[in-house]
Amino acid sequence: MAASRASARNGGASDIFPPTMVVLRCTRRLLRRLHETAAEDAPASSTVLGDWYANVLWVYRKPLVLAVSARTLLPVLLPARDPASLGPRLVAALGHTLTALGIPAHRIEEEQRHMAQIVFARTLSRQILGTMNDFYRMLDPAPDQPLISAALELAEAPCAPIGMETPDRVTVNLFDAVRAGRSPLR
Repeated sequence: MAASRASARNGGASDIFPPTMVVLRCTRRLLRRLHETAAEDAPASSTVLGDWYANVLWVYRKPLVLAVSARTLLPVLLPARDPASLGPRLVAALGHTLTALGIPAHRIEEEQRHMAQIVFARTLSRQILGTMNDFYRMLDPAPDQPLISAALELAEAPCAPIGMETPDRVTVNLFDAVRAGRSPLR
């Protein structure tokens, strides 16, 4: 969080960003809710899953944050409470989601380590925002359904931006490619 505030004060100088970090590209509504200023020139994330997009949405009159990996469109859902702890809660929720997908624990820990520093930025991709809107329309959890279960259901939906593959399959394949030493970029 400190990286985005420092960026706003220093005009987005690239030397202020940590070497391992993730960019969380938030909608204006979420940035206001978080009381964060968007970094102007955020570098690329150092994580396997790349930048993340996030928005606040309402389900059963409760605010939730929907976060989506820019690289695989993997969705993560978490309560929109306590804005100051969004980063650590996103990292924890992602860990649970990756565990459910069968990603090895050491890969999950490495991804989480790279997400320790979060830089807040504005959204850039209308395509990813469109996918998030599709996920919002599909989201219909039972009142007592765990958020991870609802997110995993969304992850089974074919998505046009990733060639009509499903985010869960693309995520598993991406981590397999990293394990095999192939480039994680498409």
